[in-house]
Amino acid sequence: MDFSSIDLLGIDRVLKRGTGEILADGAAPLIRDTVSGAHLLASRDADLSIPLLDRYAQDFDLLMVPDLALGRLAYERYGFAGRLECFQVAYYGEKPEPEPTLSVRVAGNEDLALLLKNYHHITPREMEQVVSRGSILLGYSRNQLVGFVGEHLEGSMGLLYVFPEFRRKGFGTALEKLAIRKTMESGFTPFGQVAKDNTGSIELQRKIGMTISENLICWMWK
Repeated sequence: MDFSSIDLLGIDRVLKRGTGEILADGAAPLIRDTVSGAHLLASRDADLSIPLLDRYAQDFDLLMVPDLALGRLAYERYGFAGRLECFQVAYYGEKPEPEPTLSVRVAGNEDLALLLKNYHHITPREMEQVVSRGSILLGYSRNQLVGFVGEHLEGSMGLLYVFPEFRRKGFGTALEKLAIRKTMESGFTPFGQVAKDNTGSIELQRKIGMTISENLICWMWK
């Protein structure tokens, strides 16, 4: 199966980097990412998918389903604690030019306290893993730290944060372009997720030139 469609770029990424374990192939592929532990489904057909998901349900801590209705069904059926209904976004344009307004440093363990103090959408354990992989970029303007951006364990761009005093000055756009450039230089298609009701972020993605999926996908966790 071709996993290059925008809804399935997460699967495409883990397979290309060699961390995707194929649990089931055929009409309803199911892949487990050995880095994040996420299970990624590549089917919108409930009749095919539910028997398959039932087989592996005891292992699910983090699951992605590329269909809203099926995702809601899985959320209720397997007792997940949280769910994110989101658009998938992807960048298919030319590699952005380096941002002259920013200098960049890769975050290290010495930056963990700062990152955890300001970013609360992942667990401290996951933040430690992300940092250990060299996946967060710190952006500086005139020697002042203005924000950071990174890559989640399964390969999607995110972890974007701009300190309050530097907001509405274009640094969010600049940081995301840095992440896009880094991803493209690694040989992958840049992609991420935006919550369906986050209109500000959706407009930012359009401004940058990201393509936004027509369908909503579901991420859920226990």
